[in-house]
Amino acid sequence: MNMKNISLSKAALTAGISLVIMTILSFMIFFPSLQATPFSVSGIVIIIILDIIVALALYFLLRTVNKNLSLIMSACRIIYAVIFSIALYNISDLAVFNSIWDFGLSIFGIHLLFLGFLVYNSKYIPKWIALLLFIGAFGYITDSIIMCLGYTFSIGMFTFFGEPVFALWLIFKGRKISSIDNVSIS
Repeated sequence: MNMKNISLSKAALTAGISLVIMTILSFMIFFPSLQATPFSVSGIVIIIILDIIVALALYFLLRTVNKNLSLIMSACRIIYAVIFSIALYNISDLAVFNSIWDFGLSIFGIHLLFLGFLVYNSKYIPKWIALLLFIGAFGYITDSIIMCLGYTFSIGMFTFFGEPVFALWLIFKGRKISSIDNVSIS
């Protein structure tokens, strides 16, 4: 398969399915609380791999909006995946794991800012999804600042819903994108 010729609909469907799987795995692994078990470790490895797949799929989906910003957005998500991998390496000490992962979530928040900007400027994704992504970015970045100040309250647990909603849109509406010229963003 020629990577330059990946269709918008295939990129949307790939990103959407991957995001849904990640969301389900995350709830299974992190709620009610993370434990350093073989299931958690293997689940996080799968999430990290899916993060990279999502980064690439979103690049192909949004490169027509702005190629350079799409590249930066995808790079931020891949950097986040690398940081998450480093955190995973330290999962036997959950305090160290959480400290590293919290830093990674600040990078993830920056990724969501770029993603929200690209979605907002696209002609084929509704602007209300961009708003949800901006809210998620605000939550993750605010959480990082709060953690640096020594507090433990998490705003991100209330603002994360933009990405799962985007995932569902990608699966049910985004997979129907055939070309940029005749796109309906309903």
